[in-house]
Amino acid sequence: MFYLIAIIILVILYFLVSYVSAYGIVHLNRQPVPKNPKDYGMDYEKVELKPADGIIIRGWFIPASGDKIIIMTHVGGLTKYGSAVSYKNIFKLYNKEIEFLKTAQHLHDHGYSVLMFDFRNHGESDKSPNNGTTGVGLEEYKDVVAALDFIESREDLKNKKIGFVSFCMGANATIVAQSKEPEKFQKVKCLMLIQPISMEVFVRTYSRKVMTPFFAALLLPMIKRFVKWQSGYKLSELSPKNYVKDIKAPALYVQARNDPWTKLSDIQGFYDNTLSQKEFFWIENTKHRFESYSYFQDNPEKMLEWLERWM
Repeated sequence: MFYLIAIIILVILYFLVSYVSAYGIVHLNRQPVPKNPKDYGMDYEKVELKPADGIIIRGWFIPASGDKIIIMTHVGGLTKYGSAVSYKNIFKLYNKEIEFLKTAQHLHDHGYSVLMFDFRNHGESDKSPNNGTTGVGLEEYKDVVAALDFIESREDLKNKKIGFVSFCMGANATIVAQSKEPEKFQKVKCLMLIQPISMEVFVRTYSRKVMTPFFAALLLPMIKRFVKWQSGYKLSELSPKNYVKDIKAPALYVQARNDPWTKLSDIQGFYDNTLSQKEFFWIENTKHRFESYSYFQDNPEKMLEWLERWM
């Protein structure tokens, strides 16, 4: 009887851990937005973007004097502000402040207007119609298209040159958007794609780091089933890999060489299958994947050089 009870408990734990892990993959953190551009000395306008599925995406437009506008798209589980140390959650992967507004400040200081927004299910934006689950770009691309539609709808913006500075899930979403709605990207001059990711690669690598390889391999098949059940997507589908071939704008791929939560072959595959003008920039001497999301707020030179070259 003891062994039977032990087996039942282990089976329950197996399903419970798999379910909770899958939940954390497809229901990303909704962090608060503790600061706004005014806190960094920048005037701004609150804006609402309207994707085709009817929800409201809330963002900031930071005007500048030049004829160029950058759309910044954020990491999954973060916000247009970045990530706040004060926010606590069991699924939060990094506990240092990330301030995308500092990156925006560099752009603004060099004459770029900036459009930043919270993806669906993040920050101040609405919950998505699919029960608030993420597509790690496969749903969020609609918000990228809405940002381009917003620019096109404004007489004061529609003739500006457009570039993207896109992080992780935001990079995935930008890639998918250009593939699915290429006509919207006719005025886009270049892309910065900072650590786009295939979620199956991330989950496999991350789980091996926080568990033993044995337990990671044991759990992954059931995690995959729960991801499919909860989101409608296979874990292997949550990737930009099938869309990079359609990129037309010049693309700068950015990756931390020491990122412990991915396989470098993943982003190298994206790069190799991108047919447009392209370049690869390695971030050196980091220990945590999320350090890279603060890199350009402290080291903007490569970002500014790339944008100036193409815009």
